[in-house]
Amino acid sequence: MKKRFALAALLMMLVVVLSGCNLIGHDDALDDAQVVATVNGTEITKGEWKSYRDYMASYYQQYFQQMGYSMQLTDEMIESYGDTALDQMVQNIVVDQKMEELGLTPLTEEETTEVESYADSMFDMYKLMMRYQNYPNIETVEEEAKRLADEAAAKAAAATADEATPAESTPDEPEEESEPAVPQATITDAVLDEMLTKDLAEYGYTREYFIENRTATVEDDKLHDYINQDVKVEDDAVKAEFDNRVNEQKETYDATPTAYLTAVNSGSDVYYVPAGYRGVKNLLIGIPDDVQSGIDEIDSALSSAQTAVTTAQSQLDSMLEEDASDFDEETLTSYNEQKDTLEKTISENQAIVDAKTAELAEAKANAMADVKVTAEEVLEKAKAGEDFDALIETYGTDPGMKSEPNKTRGYLVCEGLSTYDQNFQDAAMALGAIGDISDLVETEFGYHILKYAEDIESGAVEYTDEIKESLHDTLLESAQSAAYDAAIDQWVVDADVKTYPKIMK
Repeated sequence: MKKRFALAALLMMLVVVLSGCNLIGHDDALDDAQVVATVNGTEITKGEWKSYRDYMASYYQQYFQQMGYSMQLTDEMIESYGDTALDQMVQNIVVDQKMEELGLTPLTEEETTEVESYADSMFDMYKLMMRYQNYPNIETVEEEAKRLADEAAAKAAAATADEATPAESTPDEPEEESEPAVPQATITDAVLDEMLTKDLAEYGYTREYFIENRTATVEDDKLHDYINQDVKVEDDAVKAEFDNRVNEQKETYDATPTAYLTAVNSGSDVYYVPAGYRGVKNLLIGIPDDVQSGIDEIDSALSSAQTAVTTAQSQLDSMLEEDASDFDEETLTSYNEQKDTLEKTISENQAIVDAKTAELAEAKANAMADVKVTAEEVLEKAKAGEDFDALIETYGTDPGMKSEPNKTRGYLVCEGLSTYDQNFQDAAMALGAIGDISDLVETEFGYHILKYAEDIESGAVEYTDEIKESLHDTLLESAQSAAYDAAIDQWVVDADVKTYPKIMK
């Protein structure tokens, strides 16, 4: 009897082994409930981790798509975010625990009130935007009632004003009484608010969403303030940073002086000026706006015709590369019709190109001839010693010379620049000494009269209070960011963190 029982048990074990998991169903809920990590006793379940991992993968997919990169999420790619997601979850729990330990959370009653007020204002703003997007023509019952009341009040006020103003005698005529407007609205403010709230919820925007985001911001600010309360940047460090930036730019700008102007024009902070720059004032006698507009119209028509010729020629060239000898009659007919159409397009638009090219040249020549008369008169005044700045104010059409620093200093010019029209560049550098005035310089903008205004002093710029404050703020922000990251990293190191990688598979 015992022998038979043992044999039956052995056969049952063999069946289980051979069938693998077929006798044991997979329970997703139980699987997701498994713990993949603990942080000072706080558990992170597999389900929580997977959700956060998937969210992180989706977030970065959207980010890269916004940056113009095509990115399709695969299972392998999603799984690649597993370790990063767990590390972030651990850090979040550590920070939450530390903030509670430090008394930074929960928020005070005053902070909670501010958070809710902010969330309400944001929620209302989003509802307003959603209304303009989804229901631009809806007027609620309450809005309609107010509008009709305002219109009635306005009519009554106008009638009262008419009665108070003597009017010429006219034959008595019965006054027509206008019938009161019949209300048309059917949606109340409350109903519209429900509609907007529902629409926003479909995008994930709820009042709770704005509360959670604002709460996170306030908590993060409090944590930053706590960590960085003793972080400071001394004056010596600011001056050392200034000197370092001066030396870096000296090396760059001395080797490539043109890079200095690029930095200035882009609005970058400049701490060093290379040798060789001069200030050149520009008295431009430009083509009048109405004349230039006509020139631009001709140029636009010319450009359109040139594009049409280029496009059609490219298509025709592709067709001519085909071997049409094997085409059937119908295909050959279609082929020849397309070819004829393209050849006609090229011919017609080439005629426009030729005509507009000549018209444009004539229009520019006439415009420049008209401008030159005035330019020669102004040049004579400038050469005679009249105030150059006053001449710019009276005759100049270059808006760049109307504001500082160009107004006082002139344009920055040095050898080797490609920033300016070549004629302008050559004439500016040909001026021999401060105060020299050029002859007329022709460019596409009109005629220029240039004056060598000053030499730009080379070397480090002045270490002003403004520069000091700007560098101080930059260094302080960097130091605070480093202190914040270091503190959190240390808290994570000090925490009792246990992970179970096998369960994450």
